Amino acid sequence: MKYAFVNGRVAIVIRYWEQRAAVVEGGARVDVREVSQVEGDVHRPGAAGFRVAPVSPGGIWRADLFVVLNDGGTPCFHYHPRFRDGDVGDRFDEPELAADPRQWIEDALADLPALLAGAGAEHLVASLDLSEHRRALPLMMAAIDACLARVPVTLGQWSE
Repeated sequence: MKYAFVNGRVAIVIRYWEQRAAVVEGGARVDVREVSQVEGDVHRPGAAGFRVAPVSPGGIWRADLFVVLNDGGTPCFHYHPRFRDGDVGDRFDEPELAADPRQWIEDALADLPALLAGAGAEHLVASLDLSEHRRALPLMMAAIDACLARVPVTLGQWSE
């Protein structure tokens, strides 16, 4: 299941993800992506829509609330603060993210204008309805919780 919250020209996409390599990581992935309107003569009135950009191009920011699945659940919480050239770039972490990843992601999403500005996408802030965003935040957190509930290891303090 993927959850998408579209507000103005910004989409927050939340899904369960497993990153498979020698070390298998899994958990909640939260992407912030750009949205474009789809309009024109080919659409009858009321049928226009929107397109959520893929990571390349159009990705803005990502957080991964992951644990290592093939070792019993070692946390590997990280984020990618600024996409460049169609790539998510290096992983970053912070003490607050490691201490309480759920609160960290809620705080990051709660201040969406700051998140966008830090990612170089401040031009999208004017498109947002921030009161709608605040009302949707509990739904976003419920989607993150649903993704974390799929992790087949015990997460202890990190899940609700």
